[in-house]
Amino acid sequence: MPADTSAVGFRRARAEDVPRFIELIAGASMPPLFVEDHIGGFVAAERDGAIIGCGGVEIYDDCAVIRSVVVDESARGLGLGRQLVDLLIADARTAVTTDLYLFTGDAWAFWKGLGFVDVTFDEWKAAPRMCWQYQFLSQNTDVDWDVHTMWRAT
Repeated sequence: MPADTSAVGFRRARAEDVPRFIELIAGASMPPLFVEDHIGGFVAAERDGAIIGCGGVEIYDDCAVIRSVVVDESARGLGLGRQLVDLLIADARTAVTTDLYLFTGDAWAFWKGLGFVDVTFDEWKAAPRMCWQYQFLSQNTDVDWDVHTMWRAT
């Protein structure tokens, strides 16, 4: 029987959330970089006043890059990741984007189940290529990062 998620709330991120977001992101073996720079695009999942999940979206013209979606290990399997993604996609739609991009490693099946498909670096539109993840990964293709770059329409 699934655990009750009625006690979980979602809200816009605040500056004071950055240390916890960094802890969650690093704990999921993702790079916790530039969170503070993009905090306006982040949302938090909370239970009993504790942040148990986060995710962000960066807007680049008519495109969005979803980043750092993570749920604390104690709350995984409750559908919170999907709820975070739904909020981020809603934010992207509000910003009138047409394309969503992301990078993933071990969550590839999760994103594929949400309609994302693998794309190459060359298939990214120009504007979202400005995000730090694209800049770093596309300039270091000689390293086997085991990272998928994915896309779907907003």
